[in-house]
Amino acid sequence: MTSPADDPKQRALKREWVAARFVVLGGLLIAAGAVGYFAYRQGQSMRAENQAATQVQPAPKIDSKLLARVELAVCSAELARAKDIGIVPAYGELASPRLLRAGAPKRFVCEAMTRVTHYFIAADLRCNNLADARCVSIYRIAVKDGELVYERRE
Repeated sequence: MTSPADDPKQRALKREWVAARFVVLGGLLIAAGAVGYFAYRQGQSMRAENQAATQVQPAPKIDSKLLARVELAVCSAELARAKDIGIVPAYGELASPRLLRAGAPKRFVCEAMTRVTHYFIAADLRCNNLADARCVSIYRIAVKDGELVYERRE
């Protein structure tokens, strides 16, 4: 009589279990390798970011005289455009040649005045030619007490 271990079906079943173990162990090894690879890559990128952060170059120094001229030019262009659309009277003048940053990119606020009131003019710069009226687009004009005088429709 033959033992159950010698049965051809039992031998085939043992081979299948050995193959299944190899597949499961191989899958686990591949998964562990992938996790290790991604952890290594993340560590490398974090080290590179830390190194780059410590080697930040200081911003180039801006010439204060040039900055003052640019601010005066932008504010003058905003005031001229506000006079053109008839919101600020023709005798209005700049209260300060300093620009104030607004919330949107390329939007600046300047302060103008008359003997009666102060105006805050917010305008978008659409190009570099300040002499062209299309390059300075008035967004809103408010008076000193916060009352809105003009607002561009989007």
